[in-house]
Amino acid sequence: MSISEHPTEFRPGTHVLAIVSLVLSILGLLPILPIVGSIGGIITGTISRKEILARQYLYSGEGIAKAGIILGWIGLVLGILLICLIMSSLVIFRTNIQPGPAIVITAQP
Repeated sequence: MSISEHPTEFRPGTHVLAIVSLVLSILGLLPILPIVGSIGGIITGTISRKEILARQYLYSGEGIAKAGIILGWIGLVLGILLICLIMSSLVIFRTNIQPGPAIVITAQP
């Protein structure tokens, strides 16, 4: 048997942007890259998913890309909710400081 009698099986490789999407989305859920990571995960996941579907013979990793997109949206929504919560708490709990009488200290020779 020679090598030419057994064709090698080609397995498509995982799309790099799908992995990047998942990593960015996970970092977007953590306080490392709060909203930027989520947006990056959504964008790279969408790009990689389109390329995977267009060239299934060349790329794999559609599930990884989907997970990156979903986690990216979750991180983005949670980040926006957190910002809204912080802004509303600043409005609700802000202290109304009224200016009091000015105290003037003068030195007497």
